[in-house]
Amino acid sequence: MSGWKSLSIKKLYNTMRGEFQKVTWRILTCNNVGAPKRIFVLNLAIQRRLFTRDRLNNRGITNVLSCPMCNEENETMDHLFFSCVVSKEVWGKVLKWQSISRAALDWQKKIEWAERNAKGRNVDAQLYRVTLACVVYHIWRERNMRVFQGQQQPNEVLVRHIIQEVTSRGLMKNRPVKKLETLNFYP
Repeated sequence: MSGWKSLSIKKLYNTMRGEFQKVTWRILTCNNVGAPKRIFVLNLAIQRRLFTRDRLNNRGITNVLSCPMCNEENETMDHLFFSCVVSKEVWGKVLKWQSISRAALDWQKKIEWAERNAKGRNVDAQLYRVTLACVVYHIWRERNMRVFQGQQQPNEVLVRHIIQEVTSRGLMKNRPVKKLETLNFYP
């Protein structure tokens, strides 16, 4: 009977759950005011689980490796989201809109930079987390539209959709309103 007094639900839960190492990128997906679908795609992208053509080729599903966005290089996570001329232009304009100036990075360095610079509750960090989720989602969506529907949007339209979504998601919280008022322009 004395053993029951020291038992707690928390201890039982932790024992059943086991010990897991916390992932460093969880700050980018947790506490993100972005739309759940965008955060889900960001989560898949961070874990490198999106089915880019190089992954599909490794599984024997396709022989086509060219990037559907630029048709210049093979499609990989790094290329699709950061090296492709289309995604570079989109990232450049969106980061310019947020007054962030830095060189283009590969995927892993981009996530590490975001982990360091987009943590906390400050307005810039909140907006950057939403922006990261939106840009990754819209580039992935544009890629899929080109692959499966044969349609494509101009980069300006893609950037405009991203900025409008970041603004609308940011306005759902009270804190980013003043910052968003200063960003009230399209690059």
